[in-house]
Amino acid sequence: MSLHKFSPIRYGIAAVICLLFITGCEKGAGAGQNAAGERQMPPLPVNTFTVHKRDISVNLEYPARIKSVQQVQVVARVPGTLEKKFFKEGSFVKEGTLLYQIDPAKYQAAYDVAKAQVSVADASFKQAERNWQRSEKLYEKNAISQREYEQALSAYETSKAQVEAANAALNNAKVDVAYTQIRATASGSIGQNMQDLGSYVGTSASNSVLAIITQTNPVYAEFSLPDIELLKKRYTLARGDWKSITNAKLPVKLFTPAGESYEKLGTFDFLDNLVDPQTATIKARATFNNKDGVLIPGLFVRVSLEGLIQKDVFVVPQKAILQDAMGTYVFIAKGNKASKVYVDVDNTIANSEIIVKSGLNEGDEVIIDNLTKIKEDGADVKPVPKKAE
Repeated sequence: MSLHKFSPIRYGIAAVICLLFITGCEKGAGAGQNAAGERQMPPLPVNTFTVHKRDISVNLEYPARIKSVQQVQVVARVPGTLEKKFFKEGSFVKEGTLLYQIDPAKYQAAYDVAKAQVSVADASFKQAERNWQRSEKLYEKNAISQREYEQALSAYETSKAQVEAANAALNNAKVDVAYTQIRATASGSIGQNMQDLGSYVGTSASNSVLAIITQTNPVYAEFSLPDIELLKKRYTLARGDWKSITNAKLPVKLFTPAGESYEKLGTFDFLDNLVDPQTATIKARATFNNKDGVLIPGLFVRVSLEGLIQKDVFVVPQKAILQDAMGTYVFIAKGNKASKVYVDVDNTIANSEIIVKSGLNEGDEVIIDNLTKIKEDGADVKPVPKKAE
């Protein structure tokens, strides 16, 4: 058997062939890499929409407090002993409902006396009337003197006046008797009884007020508008104008302390003409129907003033708005690059849209999704235009 001898030339040629093979494989595996040898990601697909200026309906929210349209004091209008109470504290009472009874004995007696005096005055008047009629006939016949004629006339006129005075006294006594029954002068919720039964009331300011009725339907929601002049410059009214804003009857939505929307809309009906020097705000008011008594005076709520329009503004979905240490920004698709643009935003409106006051230009393509995947300004993107919802 003969063995082949080791050849260095043949071994070198084989090594070169293997090296070329390995290099070719590495080049094939390196497809999709950049010049630095790093793997390059494909452009990120994103949805965008083109912004255009338009008019937007705006709702402005403010803290408010429910206030009664009026509070009426139930007072004793004649002095006397408080005998009876006919209501339950905290209940709803209608106008004219009997609430208290003051001892009427003294006033009933005075009424009876006045009634008797009317009868006496009537009798005297009838006698004086007959004397006058008789004297008038005799005077025509020259049967009595001028003096007797005038005396009869005077007696007649005096008796007539006495009848009127007696009737006036009777009416006054009748009113006093009626005042012993104290009735509600307004409909509403009646508060705590302020005088005990058996107390002598109606003699002073301290013992004359017996209870307070709070009118609960309708009710006011009072709030304050800051910088009214700025509001006038920024917003217009859907109907009417700021000079006659109370005539515009703007709708107002109310939110309870639990955040629930009150089922009935209110009406904006008052704007003060004075600015509070301490708060630099101006008082405003809306009226709400409160038939069910849900809105209790003193309750703190929030109101949303509707019917305002902001003209020529950019609006973007709220989800497109991002924030960092430098401020609020959005990403705009410029060609196939994501450009970071800082913006100044205003209040949020319906459909989770937000008004952008500055930073955007007409026709900008705002990116609205995959925002967390855009790592930096200038990132590669593949925009897909989409209409704003």
